[in-house]
Amino acid sequence: MTDRYAETEPLIPDWAGPAYLIVSLVTSAIYFGLDNFTPSTSGLLAIVKALSIVLLAAYAGFSRAPLLTLALLASAGGDFALALSPPAREAGIGFFATAHIVYGVIFALAILRGGWRRTGLPIAAALAVFGVVMLLWLRPGMGELAGPASAYIGIILAMAILAGFVKGPRLIVIGALVFIASDAIIAARWFGGTLQPDGFDWPAALIWILYYGAQVALAVGIVRMKRARAAGA
Repeated sequence: MTDRYAETEPLIPDWAGPAYLIVSLVTSAIYFGLDNFTPSTSGLLAIVKALSIVLLAAYAGFSRAPLLTLALLASAGGDFALALSPPAREAGIGFFATAHIVYGVIFALAILRGGWRRTGLPIAAALAVFGVVMLLWLRPGMGELAGPASAYIGIILAMAILAGFVKGPRLIVIGALVFIASDAIIAARWFGGTLQPDGFDWPAALIWILYYGAQVALAVGIVRMKRARAAGA
């Protein structure tokens, strides 16, 4: 008896994930242009900014990575909250803390399944020192956000430390470290009173480049890791 489904296309074609990744890249470039070179309204900016990450979440979903999809959707919520005028900072911190917790779960599961890299030890030590320095510098300026912001620093550092121990594509640890660089600039602007130029707001432009690049690196790295492990199973 022949199997009539043997030669049918899969429910999710292989090209679906990469297609959404490409559209996300285009949308991120549109947001960058709107934010830096046009007088766009905050509502439009918030939508386009969040859409860039929602499309990355679609890439993750069509690549069969549900936890990654959840992390990116939480990130999109944070993007929308922080792009409002005025920004909803507490909500943004909460959304991104959730995203980093989910990323941490992904990395912890990967370590349990595949072991850990010894090269993660110096990365962990450096991040711990960096976190202490940042907290001592910024805490006096945190005001009523001292609790949420301090907790967030601990959560994102834990995520990056776990990323350093993952045996997988280097894109994962690169994405985690670049994410921290992006957030460090934001923290310096919010709580340190620095990086506030009078002319072109280059720190804001740099934040988006680093942040979006970090999300792409994490997404592509995690998808590649899942595929490599599925192929080796």
